[in-house]
Amino acid sequence: MTQKQNIKICLFIHYSISDIVPYYVEIYINQLSVHFDEVKVLTNNKNIGLGGYFFKKNVCFWYNKNRGYDFGMFYQFLEIIDLNCYSQIACINDSNILLNKLDKVMNWGNATDSDFWGIIDSDEKPWFSSHSNNYHIQSHFMIFNKKAIEKLPGFFRDLNVSDILNEKNIKKLRRLVIDKWEIGLSQYFLNEQLKVASFIESKQLILKYQPKKQNLTHSLYYELAAEGYPLLKKKVVWEKKKRFKNGTPLWMKTMRQFGNSDCEMNKIIDELLQAPHMQSNYNLKQFVLNKKSLFYSFIQSLYN
Repeated sequence: MTQKQNIKICLFIHYSISDIVPYYVEIYINQLSVHFDEVKVLTNNKNIGLGGYFFKKNVCFWYNKNRGYDFGMFYQFLEIIDLNCYSQIACINDSNILLNKLDKVMNWGNATDSDFWGIIDSDEKPWFSSHSNNYHIQSHFMIFNKKAIEKLPGFFRDLNVSDILNEKNIKKLRRLVIDKWEIGLSQYFLNEQLKVASFIESKQLILKYQPKKQNLTHSLYYELAAEGYPLLKKKVVWEKKKRFKNGTPLWMKTMRQFGNSDCEMNKIIDELLQAPHMQSNYNLKQFVLNKKSLFYSFIQSLYN
């Protein structure tokens, strides 16, 4: 059998304590499936995605322990595949809600000559950073083209992977992942003379809007949506201070104003309102099971 080559694969990383895939995650995954030959959902939960969903045919699940956050899932999956088969590898996680189709983003990315690109970049320097230059592609949406894929084994060799995979202290682990993986990866590629680019350039928006904080996905999420950014951070929704103290919260206005009707924003908002915050023990499974079967029939009709 001839070995497949030049495959475009998306690795979508989804951590869950529930056996149910949230509707907004389902929407995101199916949108990604339009732009890649394969979508692998890397998850810690063996019971998730077993039935009752309407994923495209090129979507499948891969299960592993949650070690080293997104980096750990990404690294451990790459260890079992032949990188030579792939012309493009995406590393995308579930920390965002999809507001709009990804056509504009993917068309821009595929038209560039960049080796490594993402949906938004940052120059923000955390206090624990070990880098003099902190420019990086934010790790929730990264695309590796052929030259970047070829450089990944060298990056992993230079990185002490076991330190990340075996770190048990949550705070230390988070700092390691941000410093060595998120910032370190972009800096490694730049030092290797690879071309790095971003769909949204944070410097331009900082000059335009002058936010108090540089993490634009939190401080300028409404403005980002107005600029054509198709994602909204879940943390923005879960923060209590951004809910209903002063009328309709801005995150909800953002979703309704800039969300694509194909993504069923009102259904996503309804689901989010049922789940008070991401870190709770709220049983999303119970929420879904309590919905009438008509709800699933309607969702299914969207993909037929």
